[in-house]
Amino acid sequence: WMQGRDLFATDYSPREAVFAARDRCDETMDHIRSVRTSRWKYIRNYMHQRPHLQPCRYKDEKQIVQRLRELHAAGTLDALAEKLLFADSRPPEELYDLQSDPHELTNLAELPAFREQLLAMRKRLADWETNTRDLGRVPESNERYDAEMKVYLGEGAKANSELLRNIERNQRWAADGK
Repeated sequence: WMQGRDLFATDYSPREAVFAARDRCDETMDHIRSVRTSRWKYIRNYMHQRPHLQPCRYKDEKQIVQRLRELHAAGTLDALAEKLLFADSRPPEELYDLQSDPHELTNLAELPAFREQLLAMRKRLADWETNTRDLGRVPESNERYDAEMKVYLGEGAKANSELLRNIERNQRWAADGK
């Protein structure tokens, strides 16, 4: 189910914050939660040991991702984009001041000057996870993942070698606690 408000209701009032979640997308496991206010954005990367651009057959077929990977392989990608997109891991927490950094390029989460804001946004997200009984707090079991992947690999499925490599990589990372 989704949370929502009728934008056309006579008693509509804007939210103070918007919450978002990302979990597994096809064969790619992830667990990200975020909260955004008019000024701040806080992201919690529960699987921070994994890269931002994890391999994913669906996403990797998109021209923009292919082009980014080409530029990365050629060593011609902008240094900041390289650092953000192709790092082996990502920070456990991210905090951005959307007024001064609308493109979210400078993570403030580890800077002492923003500690109070980090704690406030962290609490806001944790409260939301508790209040909504966020099922993402319970990792998907290996058995569930394997059962879902059988669908992808079933008769008539587009089970190419890239998909098989991605499934194996995700299983290996999960076994390694990554």
